[in-house]
Amino acid sequence: MKGLDKKTNDLTPAVHVRPMLQKLFHAPSRLLTYDPGALRLVRGVHLMLTVLVAATLGHMAGGYVENVSGFKLAVLAAAAGAHCLIFTPVATKRQEIASLTAMAGVLVLLFSIGGVVGTLAGASVSLVLQLVWVAVISLGFALDGIGGFWQRAGRMMAICWLFVIMGSLPTSPGIWMPAMAILGAVVALIIRVGVWRPSTEKTYLSVETANREAMAGFLNLAAAGSLEDRQSAAAAMADLAALRGELRLSTQLLGAKPSVQGISPENATMIELALEVVRDALAHMSKPGKDRLIFAPAFKSSVDALVAALQSGREPKPEELRKGWEVPDKSLPVSDQFQILRIAQAFRRLSVLSRRGNPVPKISPTTAESSNVAWWIRLSWQLALQAGVAAAIGYGLGVYFQLSHAYWVTLTIVIVLSNTLGTTVQRTIQRSLGTAAGVVVAMAVDPLLSSVPEIRIGLVVVSIPVVIVFMERNYALASGIISFLVVMGLQTLEDLPILELWSRLYDTLIGAGIGLGIAFVLFPKRSDTGIRALAADYLSACKAYLRTDGDKGKDDWGDFSALRVSAGKLVTTASAYRAEQAPWSSFSGAANRLDVLVIVLADYVVLYHQARTAVEQELSASPDVVDLQQLADRLNTRILSVFDEILAEHGSEIADDWLAVLPDLAGTDTDLITDWVAMLYHARKVIYCLNALKEDSLWSLAFETSMAPAVR
Repeated sequence: MKGLDKKTNDLTPAVHVRPMLQKLFHAPSRLLTYDPGALRLVRGVHLMLTVLVAATLGHMAGGYVENVSGFKLAVLAAAAGAHCLIFTPVATKRQEIASLTAMAGVLVLLFSIGGVVGTLAGASVSLVLQLVWVAVISLGFALDGIGGFWQRAGRMMAICWLFVIMGSLPTSPGIWMPAMAILGAVVALIIRVGVWRPSTEKTYLSVETANREAMAGFLNLAAAGSLEDRQSAAAAMADLAALRGELRLSTQLLGAKPSVQGISPENATMIELALEVVRDALAHMSKPGKDRLIFAPAFKSSVDALVAALQSGREPKPEELRKGWEVPDKSLPVSDQFQILRIAQAFRRLSVLSRRGNPVPKISPTTAESSNVAWWIRLSWQLALQAGVAAAIGYGLGVYFQLSHAYWVTLTIVIVLSNTLGTTVQRTIQRSLGTAAGVVVAMAVDPLLSSVPEIRIGLVVVSIPVVIVFMERNYALASGIISFLVVMGLQTLEDLPILELWSRLYDTLIGAGIGLGIAFVLFPKRSDTGIRALAADYLSACKAYLRTDGDKGKDDWGDFSALRVSAGKLVTTASAYRAEQAPWSSFSGAANRLDVLVIVLADYVVLYHQARTAVEQELSASPDVVDLQQLADRLNTRILSVFDEILAEHGSEIADDWLAVLPDLAGTDTDLITDWVAMLYHARKVIYCLNALKEDSLWSLAFETSMAPAVR
């Protein structure tokens, strides 16, 4: 006993100190994991170089043109190149070349029309171009219904007409306007394609290594019992989820036949679920049972083998995992035996999932929009009308109140207005808060830098890549940086009185208010109908998957991917729906738990199906366990009935009386009972997710049009 006490005393401090040391050690690298592979940062640097080079060349061209300032041409060239890059998403080099070329064609046509209209308008150029802007905004938003490239091109058109207006005052540059569009687009294409960018293979390997190290670290902490509290566990799992998102992006850039091997995004998801099983199982064990397990040399040896496997991609040998600790022991409580079997099953899955393979996810069958539908039918006419009316009101208010920067009002309308009411609410709040913060920071910093304009220009230039890094992750923060960039740039170029900078804020608020008001009043597109249909489709897909035969085995990633895509669509629509019903819930994080439940429901449905398939195969080889076969059938029937009840909108409570029925853990084949425990655990998780969805008020309102009498 004394030796045991000494061992415990020696190891216990390490268990508690290790997570603190790891957090301290990984603190600098956590900043890098925000953009693994530097995909966004490099794209932002390319944007910065495009702006600088295009502006310089445009200014130089101004020296050879009469009656047109070099500054005006510089702005036009820089704007053209920048927006071609901004509206071209990260993709393979060939895809980006095609997108940049097409965007350039749209922009050259737009600037050509602007040059002609501006020249013909004469002295009324400002009024005419403002009115045409309303029409261009309507056209751009109409293209939203076509989707893909044309959706992005439409938004670019609506924004870039502002530069047509600014470049045509007081007189239009005529042919030089499309010429600058060509110049900017060519610069953007050369820099994006010709300047160094991370190799897609090296980027994937870098991101995959970061994922593996994070997974191995999570397993080390979980196996030591250091992630028992929900807060630390949630933070660690959130880091894994963020890295998995980067893994999915870098995987998509590899192409159909990659030359490297590693973890696929689907495998990464399954690994995270298995890691959570290890953590959760240890957290639910009694203290004596847990201490006995985590300090057992056999268990530590298995953990070390799995950690090495996660880091290297080498699948461990079965004897490295089966050290005897996983065999049920009657001296332990049944609950502890249950949790140990959960850990054994999770270890078995981790050993298979950690090996390197084809990282490109298999294409899942998706319901594509019919190409037979005419493009004019797919146009978003109602959204176009919303945008046109909002832009007209914004312009009218700017003229009536003689706003000095009325175009900010219209530009804000273009940015916040979206194809659903909920998304418009989200964008309005994010844009308003971000702009307010950016203006306040700029006004506080500007007096300190008034005598050093070089530093102000440097801050503006450096801010460009930062905006790209944050644009997808945190739009409110990106809006703040954009406002800071614009205000500092105007101060440097025009030296405005600091009080006039407030116009940036209240013009933004006016535009956001107009856009939100029109979205509420004119053809409001609410998300309740869409979320109801998506919820029904998603639950039906889960149920249909459970009814399929298990002949596809444990590598049925096609159906898994299809379920995940369906869940993602549902969560995206639900986010807009929440913003309509309770706007602040989308920003408080209170509803994020339900989004996670929807996503992991697909995971647990697949895991349950796989475990049930394994159990059925093992039961078929053991005809003397008829009672287990009957219990498995009863369990599956009950889960299917739960889906039926929700789809039929019944109000019955979801009972789980079968949870109390467990076979003799110590008297059954270890493989069979391990898979049985996995099936039981994942079934409980499926029921838990469905219960939570039924009990949430927002989700219930979304897909319960009428509540039938309760069924008891």
